[in-house]
This record gives sequence, structure tokens and C-alpha cells, in this order.
Amino acid sequence: MTFKKHIQSIFVAFIIIFNGCAEGEWELLEVDYEPVLNVFGLISLDPEVESFVRVYRTTNLSEESEIFVGIDTIRFSDPKNNNEDTWWIDSLFEPAAIIKDAQVSIKANGTSIPFNFVPKQYSWEYEKNVYLDTLGTFTPQPGTTYLLDVTVPGYDSVKGQLLTPEIPVLIDSLIQDTVSTKRTYKIVWQQLNGGKGYLSGRLEGWSIAFEFECNPDFDRVVDLQEGTYTVPVRICEQRQTEPGEPEPFIIRLMTMDENYYEYFIRGEEGGYNNFLLNSGTTAGRSVGIVGGLGVFGSVASAKVQRVIIHY
Repeated sequence: MTFKKHIQSIFVAFIIIFNGCAEGEWELLEVDYEPVLNVFGLISLDPEVESFVRVYRTTNLSEESEIFVGIDTIRFSDPKNNNEDTWWIDSLFEPAAIIKDAQVSIKANGTSIPFNFVPKQYSWEYEKNVYLDTLGTFTPQPGTTYLLDVTVPGYDSVKGQLLTPEIPVLIDSLIQDTVSTKRTYKIVWQQLNGGKGYLSGRLEGWSIAFEFECNPDFDRVVDLQEGTYTVPVRICEQRQTEPGEPEPFIIRLMTMDENYYEYFIRGEEGGYNNFLLNSGTTAGRSVGIVGGLGVFGSVASAKVQRVIIHY
């Protein structure tokens, strides 16, 4: 699974009020519902992930979560049928609460960069239906303060602020070229003054996941000032008699600003999940922004590729 495909997150807040009435029955009270903006802004210093802003409004329980927007017709060659063209029809849906007419900008050092809405046209375009720097002029820098401004008619303006993290450096020469699930190994990076990092390891292929009861993937929050982490031995029940073939293995260290850490890492204890772990938060919360719900955060990362063996 690629790093990009982890960048999926939708934020929705629900409001409903119940009250008891006479004779022991429940009655739903009718109240005026005032929706607010639900914003997720990410400034990425990682070359594999583009900075973006998602803008939604909160919804109530009576609304549909998704709406049908059209049909996507996909053509591909079928190797089981002499490579003849096969057509696949896929329905397209989008979140009902998405806002497409917002004015979005990110500002730093006196320069304001507009972010424009880029619609999703095909079912596989996971990085669309967001606001992007379509002019290609936004190049975020580490250790820099950025301001977010989101304006939508009929809603309170949302403003955010963050300080981007330092770009991590994995020390390639101090990490083994070949690592093993049967032995511990160290991951070493250039020490930073403070803060938390997110360290992960991922198989590039899929075969090992089926050959073993568990696979060598790992995720770990680390102290950046420590500069090293020892990956423990994985106790796996092997499903085959012969050791598996060596596999490419990606080791990645991600740094994050205080907002991102507060919302996605510390927030897990309260039910908020890290969207880089293929999940997202749906509860109402504001970190790094005022005037609405959501978060304005920043990440940077470095990676190295190694070979992993299982003996």
C-alpha cells in the first residue's frame, strides 16, 4: 500500500437531541440546526504527498452521507479472453457534505497562495475532491509558520496556524542492508532537538502476508531526540516448509507538527485515529484551527529501502 493512499480522511459531526415526555414515551425535539465548517488541511514536506485542504460542513442524522453523481466507464484488456477489451461500469458517489465553492488560501512570510477545488472525475482518484495549489507555486519549508484561511458564504470563517516540522534524515550507512524477522535490528536517524516521530516498516509485495501468520510490518511512535529504535523479533508461525524469498522492505520516519501529533497520535486515546494508518476520525474536534471543526497539520518524512528475509 502506497503512502499516498493513506491520505484519506473525512470529517463529519452529528448533532441530535432527545428528551422524555409524559407517559414514559420519548419525543424527538425539533431544534434549529446550525451547521459549521469541518476542515482538514495538510501541509506536506514529503515529495510523495501533495499539500491539500478538504472542506465539508457538519450534517445531521436525517441527511444522506453520500450522493450519486454519475457513471464511470472503465475499459481494460482481459487476458482470459484473448486480451479483448472489457468494459466495467462503476457508480460514482461523493460526500453529501462536501463544500466546492470555498475560498481557501495558505499564507507564510507575507505571501498568500490560493488553493482551488479539484473535482474527482474517476473512482480511483483518491487525491481529488480537495483544494490544491493548482498554480504549482506552493513549496512549504521546515520550521516555518503557515496560516490557513477558509471562507464560505453563510458560515463562520475558519482560520488555522501551524509551525512545520523539521525534515527527518535516516542514516543510511547505519541501517543494515538486509534485515530479518528472526533477529532484532536498529533503525538510526539524525537526532532532532525534540518532538515525536512516526516510524514504520512496510513490505513492498504481498506474498509474505499470505505465507505467514503475521508479517514484518510495524508502526511505532518514537522520540526524535533518541536517534535510534530497535525493531523486535516477530514471532510468526510459518505456513510453508521453505523460507520465503527476500522481499523489498520500506522503512519510513515521519515528523509532524504539534497539531498533527495532538489530533492523530495523542487523540487515539480518545477515539481519534491516525489517517496514515488507513483510518480517519469522525468525531467533532478542533486542533490548530478556530471557527470550525477539524485540524490544520503538517508532516515530513524520509525513507530507505532494505531487503528483508524470514530466517
